[in-house]
Amino acid sequence: MKKFFAPTILVLVLALIASGTWAATLRINGDNSWVGFVNGEQVAEGNNWQQASITEFDMPDGYAVIGVYVHDAEPGDTGRGGALFDVILDDGTYIPSDDTWKADAGAPLADRKDGWEQPDFDDSGWDNATQLDQFGAGIWGFGADTMRQTLKDPDSTAYWVWAGPNDVEDDVYFRKTVGDPPTTPVEPGGKVTTTWGALKAAQ
Repeated sequence: MKKFFAPTILVLVLALIASGTWAATLRINGDNSWVGFVNGEQVAEGNNWQQASITEFDMPDGYAVIGVYVHDAEPGDTGRGGALFDVILDDGTYIPSDDTWKADAGAPLADRKDGWEQPDFDDSGWDNATQLDQFGAGIWGFGADTMRQTLKDPDSTAYWVWAGPNDVEDDVYFRKTVGDPPTTPVEPGGKVTTTWGALKAAQ
């Protein structure tokens, strides 16, 4: 059996750094349903708020633009919408949903045609997300034990978020650039490599 010695491992790591390719994981929970995007490509969806979708993806340019859409199926003040998500980079950097993400309320996803999920979309007019309870607390706290079955390694410390009060809008969008973007903005190159894509291709 071939053995990998320290110099070989170091060369592989340096090659990874030089290429600018990094791996990351996107985990999403939403009340009631959600769709996730990386650099404009759909990579995840779900409709059970206690069961996270988990997507591994590459960042060939060292960064990625994450988009998350969440729909609250209980109109207006008859329900409470919430989104909980995080991104884990392969160097251990943990990026939770909180009030540093951009958020916007709008039409349902099928009716929205402004390219909000694309890397070059201008979200400067969006407000910061409304930060609600941290995972494990608040109105979703009773589901935390079930959620921890998928939100582990690492454990989630994210916050539930929304756009404005979570008893008003039913269709909410979130965006954030993660990783290390260049000082001169460029659109991420190449096609996103995701486990979602592999699963869809196998169907």
